[in-house]
Amino acid sequence: RGKQHPSSTTTNMRHGRAKASRRTLQFYRLNAPHLKSPYKILLDGTFLVASIRNKVPLWDRFSKTLQHEQFVCCVTRSTLNELELLSEQSAKIKPSGDSEENNSTFFDRARQYGLDECEIIENCNDVTNTNEKLMNKRAFRDFSEASKDIFCLATDGGNNRAAYFVATQDDGLSDALRAMPYVPLFRLGRAVLLLESPSSASRQFTGNLEQNKLKSAGGLMTSEERKIVDKVNKKDKKKRREMMKEEQQKMQKRSREEVGGCFNERKKKRAKGPNPLSCKSRKSKSS
Repeated sequence: RGKQHPSSTTTNMRHGRAKASRRTLQFYRLNAPHLKSPYKILLDGTFLVASIRNKVPLWDRFSKTLQHEQFVCCVTRSTLNELELLSEQSAKIKPSGDSEENNSTFFDRARQYGLDECEIIENCNDVTNTNEKLMNKRAFRDFSEASKDIFCLATDGGNNRAAYFVATQDDGLSDALRAMPYVPLFRLGRAVLLLESPSSASRQFTGNLEQNKLKSAGGLMTSEERKIVDKVNKKDKKKRREMMKEEQQKMQKRSREEVGGCFNERKKKRAKGPNPLSCKSRKSKSS
């Protein structure tokens, strides 16, 4: 068997990623109808810097991954401020070679991309206040202000009510968002844009919704009707238990009559005499 040409391998991998993206988008279309076109993609600083470093044409890659549906890129004001601060701090450090100068340039270009190509979300205080209990519960003390704003925007309502896709390279933020349902994640694998498959939290949330639909007759049953049905089911269960108990009693009574006496009682075995093995042998009297 001959070796496969590298170009065909690359094509197969590209087709595999496109197929996986279609499956992921189909999952969200069926189970999270609020995640619909035009899609909103929330970019964080780590993702912007990585895209500049790897020279990724974001607009073209997002369009292909989202099946050429309409979308808009968004960035929070706190993310832009964070990039500006990082650029200033990097510029103050004396460069050893060209590395520090490049870092400062990357931060500036990433911030400029956010200003030019993205919609800017100015105020996240309202969403942050509603998610304050969740933030305290999860103890995100190590998160920057930008990461906190992104987390709160993407988890508003408990199921991403605002319908944001999140693009980030931050592992801590990604793990926190994977624990919440219906938060699609973009990430960069070097220069390749990847849309992650739905998390286990999203699949579990969907399963719970399906079970509730089955219990409520597909969502057509009101809460009052549900209470009435539960009450009737409890009565039926109680009646079945009583009937089973009566049947058992009748069977026991019938068995006693057939045997002739007490059916359940067993006669206790009494020892007929001492156990010879546990008794000491008698010593013979010497004559």
